[in-house]
Amino acid sequence: MAYKIALFIHVFSMATWFGGIAGMAFLLRKSIRQHEQGFSMKQTLENVHKLNTSMIVPTAVLVLAAGLYMLTTWDANKPLWLLVKERFGSLITFLYIVAIPFYGKKLLNKVREATDAAEMAAGVKRYIMLLNVTLLAMLVIIFFVTFQIS
Repeated sequence: MAYKIALFIHVFSMATWFGGIAGMAFLLRKSIRQHEQGFSMKQTLENVHKLNTSMIVPTAVLVLAAGLYMLTTWDANKPLWLLVKERFGSLITFLYIVAIPFYGKKLLNKVREATDAAEMAAGVKRYIMLLNVTLLAMLVIIFFVTFQIS
């Protein structure tokens, strides 16, 4: 029963994390396109960073915690798909939890100091690229787990 609860938390948190990252990337792209019409890139980046640190990172922590709990129930002979999920998934999740909030804060400070719209847009685009790379890594993990490649 505990395994099934952990699986539910893991899958639900993974879906929330994936959707949250996609939503943040969408908002940031929209802020770049509509900056000329008064849609503030600075304000959007502040909101996205706050959302990331207060909701998305804790969701990633739940993904990692539930996943590690489920891994402890397996024996030493794990299939390839589970090894990929364990090693690659844990690494991506841990890097996201540790690196993205620090990078987001650093980028937010740069954007606050910037006066040129092109300079702000370049910083926001780097953040979007990092979010998209995270999404791609998550898709690769989901692919391996879905097809249970041996």
